[in-house]
Amino acid sequence: MITRSFAALHARHVWRGTLIAALLNACLYPLDVLRGRDIGPAPWWPVLGASAVGFLIAAFVLVVHRRRPQSVFLGSALFIVNQAAILASAQIMGPYQLQDPNLIPFQVHKLGALTVAILAPERWAGLLCIFAFALIPVLQFVRLDPAQQARIDTSEPLVMLVYGAVGAVLLLYRLRGLATERALVQAQTEAADARRTARLLLAVRDLSNTPLQVIALASAAARRRSPGLGEPLDRLDRALERLRALHQPLKAYEADLEWRPGDESIDAEAVLAAAGEEARIRRSSASI
Repeated sequence: MITRSFAALHARHVWRGTLIAALLNACLYPLDVLRGRDIGPAPWWPVLGASAVGFLIAAFVLVVHRRRPQSVFLGSALFIVNQAAILASAQIMGPYQLQDPNLIPFQVHKLGALTVAILAPERWAGLLCIFAFALIPVLQFVRLDPAQQARIDTSEPLVMLVYGAVGAVLLLYRLRGLATERALVQAQTEAADARRTARLLLAVRDLSNTPLQVIALASAAARRRSPGLGEPLDRLDRALERLRALHQPLKAYEADLEWRPGDESIDAEAVLAAAGEEARIRRSSASI
């Protein structure tokens, strides 16, 4: 049960990051058309095409995935597709925007590297996208002719590498924090399950004490009245001793339990009824 619940938590994290990244692409990336709009007829279709990809991915998550959950790998793959659409658009728009000497270059790549660090669903997908956002501008700068390179600060390739390194560190730090938090929650859940099981076992022990005492008294009375029943009563007494021996390990659980006011007289039947109801709820939740 714990494994399934944490797998579901990881899947929600993956698909939530993919959805947010797709919505940012669909809603905010079209504003990139406004950059450098006064320097000539820059095409609008690369930006809107990339935004359309983000819109389709967001629609898929909201319509298809919510009705029928998809795999974690597909969620990470769609995250990469969304970032690839932005990179392709930036690659096409770059030469047009570089004609403006006052325009800061590679803004999309810098923002993309930081966005991926915050939203990447998994380590491999995040590092792949961050390296793409950091390295593609460097390769693009190298392939520019000297006149175009003169319009860009020569430190820009180094700046892009710094953005990539910072983005990778932020991604790894965020994912490590999530893993630590997940491990802490899992440990707390396992401890709570252990305490719940201990209370259940102690309730079973308390309910069995009275029948065992009645059987022991009846055996002693039968032995006094019918001495000839010694052999079967001896077997009965040995069986009682084995049952009492089963109670000994429960003393360790009893010592480790966190007793609260009112637990001095534990209601064993109520504990068993509550455990049965919790088991029923877990089975019904797992079947949904």
